[in-house]
Amino acid sequence: MKTGFLISTLVAVGLAVVAVMGMGQISDLKKEMAELKKAEPAKSNAGRTAIGTGARATRPLSSRGDEPSKSGREEDEKEESRVEALVERAEENPEELIGELIKAFSESDAGQRMQRAQNARRARSVFAPLLEEFGFSEQEEEAFLEISGGDVGSDESLWGRMMFAKEGDREEIVQEWEAATEQRKKDMQAFLNNEDDWRRYQDYEARVPVYQQMNGIRGAMEGAGVPLSSEQETQLVEIMHQARIEGGTVERWEGRGVLDQVAQPGIVDRLEADFNAEQTAMSNDLSQLLSAEQVEVFNTNRSQTLQGLSQGLGFMESGFGGEREGGGDE
Repeated sequence: MKTGFLISTLVAVGLAVVAVMGMGQISDLKKEMAELKKAEPAKSNAGRTAIGTGARATRPLSSRGDEPSKSGREEDEKEESRVEALVERAEENPEELIGELIKAFSESDAGQRMQRAQNARRARSVFAPLLEEFGFSEQEEEAFLEISGGDVGSDESLWGRMMFAKEGDREEIVQEWEAATEQRKKDMQAFLNNEDDWRRYQDYEARVPVYQQMNGIRGAMEGAGVPLSSEQETQLVEIMHQARIEGGTVERWEGRGVLDQVAQPGIVDRLEADFNAEQTAMSNDLSQLLSAEQVEVFNTNRSQTLQGLSQGLGFMESGFGGEREGGGDE
């Protein structure tokens, strides 16, 4: 992807975030842009003021002359026009703009490279015990992380796209997600090329959402001076995994379940109800496995997780719920 397009995309993402934060800030940005144009000399060797949402920055011109090149001026003017157009769109329909930006960046070469690198880092952390168990070579480990990393970040990517997608586009997004998930399964099975290893991977991968939570839980326990033993951690993973399966969390909040969630109002209430139901289902097993102090730390950590999820989803739903219900296809 061209650098210019990357810069334009990042600028647009910044503008979209401003739009989410409040229309008043969009108006401030428009005023700032107008002031910058008035203050900017038509021809100057002092540099050109860059458009931004805060501090001013200057870019020195070429030493070959006092006047910037014609191509440079034209490119700058095009960039300004793109920014101005994005500001207008952010003011009129922030949800649509953010959805398009997420899709454009996720499909771009740079966006995909960044996502793969981030997913591989997360996969290395969450699959660390399995990597040690499999004993891969360095090259094999990289190949494993390339495939497994896609699964680690796939649900977050799906949620990000679905929350800002038009209603008519959501089914296609889910189908793309399902096809990519199925392809990764085939790729991993072919890579492992061993039925026992493949079954072991499937068993471990099904628990990845729990392993991701365990990092925070483990840290909270250690911070409170009541660390988990290795046996406790192993059993806690199973308790949390079974609660997710038996409570229907996987079906309702992952994959195609995301489509049903974003199509209906009251998503935060449903999230909290399902989360609390999981807590209730685990309570008896937790009291037998953990000490009273550990149970308290566990429940506090889970409550903090719920609060963060609720705030994020509530922010998006309250900001755009009216447009979504009013018919996002128009």
